[in-house]
Parts: sequence; C-alpha cells; structure tokens
Amino acid sequence: SFHLRLLTLQAMAPKRSAGASSQGPKAKVARKEVPVDPVDQAVDQVLSAIKRCGVQEEQQKLLLETCPIALRTLALDRNPFASQVFGWAQQLLAEYGSAVAEKDAKAKSVVGAVDDRRSEAAKVKGAAEATVADCQAKLSAAKEARHQAQEELKARSAEL
Repeated sequence: SFHLRLLTLQAMAPKRSAGASSQGPKAKVARKEVPVDPVDQAVDQVLSAIKRCGVQEEQQKLLLETCPIALRTLALDRNPFASQVFGWAQQLLAEYGSAVAEKDAKAKSVVGAVDDRRSEAAKVKGAAEATVADCQAKLSAAKEARHQAQEELKARSAEL
C-alpha cells in the first residue's frame, strides 16, 4: 500500500518541461544541520584519547576495535569481555590522565622557575643600568672638571 501511494504521488506530481530549468536561478536551499549524537561524540573522544596514550600497538588495536561496542552498551547489559574492555580503557585513561597531570605540574614548575629567573634578571639589569647611569654621570662630571682645569691652566699659562 505504501508503494501504491508513492506511485500515485509520483503520477500526480507536475512534470517539468525542458525549458523550465532555464527560466532563472533557483532559490538556495539552506542545509539542514545533522544532529550530533552525544554518545558517538563521547566514544570518538575516548578513542582519540586511547590513540594518544602511547600503549603498545596490539593493545591499542584491541581497545580501538572493542571499545565502541563496550562504551555503547549499558553496564547491566555488558558481557564479561565487554566489561573487561571497559575496565581496561578506564584504567588506561586514568593512568594517562595522571601522567598528563604530572607533566602539567612539572611544566608549570619549570615555567615558574623561568619566571623567577626572568624577574631576578630584570632586577640585575635594572641595577646594572642604574650603575651605568651613575658612571656616566661621574664621567661627565670628570670631563667637565678636566675641561675647567685645562681652561684654568691656559689662563695661568697666559699670565706667565
């Protein structure tokens, strides 16, 4: 009966003539956004994380092939193997998360140490610049005193 209705609708539909397509531009039809399944998105994220974990190739292959099924199955409906796969993935990702957190803490520590050294270097640079400015002021004063002494010497030489 469905096929009969479809054939009836097709027969009743207006026919396009050859010239109808050249009458003008067609209106643009907005694309429909395909809804993203949150479960598929979560499974993709887990699989992506497993790829980044750096486990042995055989283990990675096993997890990548079996995890999607285990992750999409409710805990009560999982068979023992799927439960074990889920547990492996959970343990692997927890260990990976801990390792990443540890590396993050070390990186932050190194950045903190670098910031401290930069701060100390800026203080030393400031002190050095102040010393240079003081030396330049003293040099300028010494040059002025020398110039005055030379002028005084010339004046006394002229008197003699």
